[in-house]
Amino acid sequence: MKRQIRMLIISASLLYGSNATAYSGELWLSQANQEFGTPASMLAHGFLAGVVHSWNNRHETNSPNLCFNAPADQMQIKNLMSVVKEYIDERNPDLQAPAQGVIRVAMMGRFPCRANR
Repeated sequence: MKRQIRMLIISASLLYGSNATAYSGELWLSQANQEFGTPASMLAHGFLAGVVHSWNNRHETNSPNLCFNAPADQMQIKNLMSVVKEYIDERNPDLQAPAQGVIRVAMMGRFPCRANR
């Protein structure tokens, strides 16, 4: 496991170099479309999992409607990848935008939060 994490970090360093750039939707999609198990694919999977798990059912004080609520039975990475890829195919969003935003909007469309009662 430590070896795999180390390989991902090395791969990320090689991909991005020393230039700090936003992780765009375009880069995320290009990595997500790589063969499963390759370093690029694993970066896309890990990024998606991080965004979804950190934002699922989270309500922001200033923007309570900007949330999503993916049920536990839909939280498998395979399902989440399909949700985001389908959103990109159907809506053709601006993939120059940060990948986190593209993923959050895709999840909001598929799993909207319910109003607090």
